[in-house]
Amino acid sequence: MSLKEILKSQGYTEEQIQTIMNAMKENGIFTAFVENPEETIRKLQADNEQLRTEMGSLQEQKKKDVSAVETIKKLQDEIRKGKIETAAIIGLTKAGALDVDYLMYKAEKAGEIEKLKVDENGKVVGTEELVNSLMKNHAAQFKSASDQPEVPIRAGIKKLDKSAVPDEEPTNLEEAIAQKFSEE
Repeated sequence: MSLKEILKSQGYTEEQIQTIMNAMKENGIFTAFVENPEETIRKLQADNEQLRTEMGSLQEQKKKDVSAVETIKKLQDEIRKGKIETAAIIGLTKAGALDVDYLMYKAEKAGEIEKLKVDENGKVVGTEELVNSLMKNHAAQFKSASDQPEVPIRAGIKKLDKSAVPDEEPTNLEEAIAQKFSEE
């Protein structure tokens, strides 16, 4: 039941009720449906402050998430570029390139590296076309078939014989690596 209805039930007229309501408004007296409005206001202010704090932390988390996504995209792009460069270097090496770095420079300068793509399976597509183009445009940078002895490309590390003396110092990096793996 509202104050207006209570006053009406007590026998006040509409004019008297309106005068009382106006006087209450002028003096800052308001009616509320809660028992202790000050306590309710304090609770609502505390809840509001808590929500603001949570919103701030959520915004910070969102910034971190966006930053993480950007970092992941950058790393994926670097991996893709690394795969492309590695595939091009392997292709040039197998084709008998004399100076792989020079040919890679020429391919990048000509924009031919950008034509290489990584498919959905993670394989680089277009390497053969790149190598063929470089062989055509820079034939002097490749060993001819008659110049190339049958030299297999190393794909692993050889182990030293067990009879090798372990106290001998290796003379090159390959021997040092082979000695390290032979000990294991």
